[in-house]
Amino acid sequence: MIAIAMSLTGMVFAQEDTEPEAEPGATESAAEKEEGNIKFYAKTGLGYDSNAFQAPSAPYVDYYKGSLLGGVNPTIVPQSQSGFFIPYDLRVAAAKPLAENKRLLGSAKADGRYYPSSKVSNANQYTMRLRGGPEYVLGREDDRENTAYFGALLAKHQEIYADHATGLPKTTTVSGTNISNRYNYMGFGAEAAYKHKTGSVGYGVKAQFIDYSYADPVVVAKLDHTFYRLAADTSFHAAPKTKLSFDIGYSVRNYKNRHAHDAQGVYAVANPLLLYSFNHAGAKLTQRLTSEWLFSLDFGYTQRVDHFVNYNDYAENKYGARIQYKLDRIKAGLSLHHFNRNYPNAFAYDLLGQPQKTYSGNDVKLKVDMEHSKNTSIWTELDYRTRASSDLRYAYGRKQIMAGMTWLY
Repeated sequence: MIAIAMSLTGMVFAQEDTEPEAEPGATESAAEKEEGNIKFYAKTGLGYDSNAFQAPSAPYVDYYKGSLLGGVNPTIVPQSQSGFFIPYDLRVAAAKPLAENKRLLGSAKADGRYYPSSKVSNANQYTMRLRGGPEYVLGREDDRENTAYFGALLAKHQEIYADHATGLPKTTTVSGTNISNRYNYMGFGAEAAYKHKTGSVGYGVKAQFIDYSYADPVVVAKLDHTFYRLAADTSFHAAPKTKLSFDIGYSVRNYKNRHAHDAQGVYAVANPLLLYSFNHAGAKLTQRLTSEWLFSLDFGYTQRVDHFVNYNDYAENKYGARIQYKLDRIKAGLSLHHFNRNYPNAFAYDLLGQPQKTYSGNDVKLKVDMEHSKNTSIWTELDYRTRASSDLRYAYGRKQIMAGMTWLY
């Protein structure tokens, strides 16, 4: 296995937070679970994407590529690609009573984006997830329950690993070998969750294990790894209209073929296999302003530990606010979030002598939903994202404007 373009530092920024959340419960209502039911949900529409491949905002000198080409540092002129796309989200969830205080839950979900134009078709992607297992009722209070769930899960993800600057399928820098299948994976695993909803304080504990099997790009390391996660959360009313929520989590990614960087930023197969662990803590304050308006503030802190010489350690702070409005058939929400991620030991372009690696961003989302009938609604959404980094390959701006229909049965 040769060590060309194996670091692919975009993985540092793009691949760490793509886990399907551990929410195995198939339906929201305890009464519906007791009776047994099947729910269908579908959402689709039409959207416009201003930067489908997250092309950098300005021309830059690619020092990393230059290091592989013998010190000739090329200047890259990004080509931002825009186009229309079809977003979709399809779900089915079922609950079937098995015995007193025991039922079987199952769910399936498929979501993604489809770009009809061949110009931006390399931005197509989708994810499918299946979940299922028994849930046990351990206590009841009015319409609230304490439950324990144990289940299996299956995930499949498909996307083209495209060059950010051009939108073309990604190839290795030296040999030019196509590695555009590198991010495709299948995931198999198990999960468990305990939810305590009776009494004045609610809390929960979740555990998850997933074994990820990625496509083999042959000339660079496969991204196969195992993922472990343990998390807990709690929420309670500090006042009649004020709710506080807290969560903590610990997770591990243990790679089977991908190696770590040394203290100088060099990727080599002689280095140990990559092992990351993550510590997370978060808090949220939700305030009911009026019967129509709801306001919230949230903060999250994540620490990643690279277990070989700590080269790719980072600390991330994320904070933001949301305002929601609901009256009759109309629901609307606006959220603003900022995050900053600092790598104390890593260099931009993974090259000794470059500035310290940093990454930060802002996200603005506006959503409006209007009920059309008992089972349908019309929605529109605006997502605006900016990213900044000392590694200019990952500094970009992107706008997505979408509208469509939702069906729920």
